Amino acid sequence: MGIASFLSPGAQKADSGHSPAAIFLTALAVLAVVAAVDALTPYELGFSAFYVIPVLIATWGVGIYRGLGFALLSACCWYFADLTSGRPLTHEFYRIWDTLNHLLSYSLVAVVTGRLKLAFQGEQTLRENLDLTLKNVKELEGLLPVCAWCKKVRNDEGYWQELEAYLQPRTKAAFSHGICPECAARLRTENEQRA
Repeated sequence: MGIASFLSPGAQKADSGHSPAAIFLTALAVLAVVAAVDALTPYELGFSAFYVIPVLIATWGVGIYRGLGFALLSACCWYFADLTSGRPLTHEFYRIWDTLNHLLSYSLVAVVTGRLKLAFQGEQTLRENLDLTLKNVKELEGLLPVCAWCKKVRNDEGYWQELEAYLQPRTKAAFSHGICPECAARLRTENEQRA
């Protein structure tokens, strides 16, 4: 299975700006270094926690399923490093049991990291939407002097202008005009009294 088939088809760039292949190779290189250091040191020095690093890199960089793949690779590397370490065991079952525990731990790290990344991306999307919304909102604040009779507004320069003319440059509101039922009834009554 090659790198291209391991990565999702059509993936251009990961969120970090690096290509998925570069992230995969980085995680693989870190795994190789950790496994080599673990294999070359005495078994009294445990390096099992360091196998989490490539799992984190792969999960955050190219997704939870790739992270789970690295969890499996990390557990296998730990098994082979432990197998060649000369650690005395009463039965081989214990080494397999330890490997399964490591696999479970690394898999949990991959799942939790994947969930955290999804939450982070969701929060980032919400923040971008909020910023865009706030950018489009224009709010009028303070006291707005309005004529009680004609409903004209006094602007900052002290001139009186129609409400629509005042609000239009300050907001994105568009205006249409009509007549409310109360004013229509009052206008009819006034017209009937004149006639």
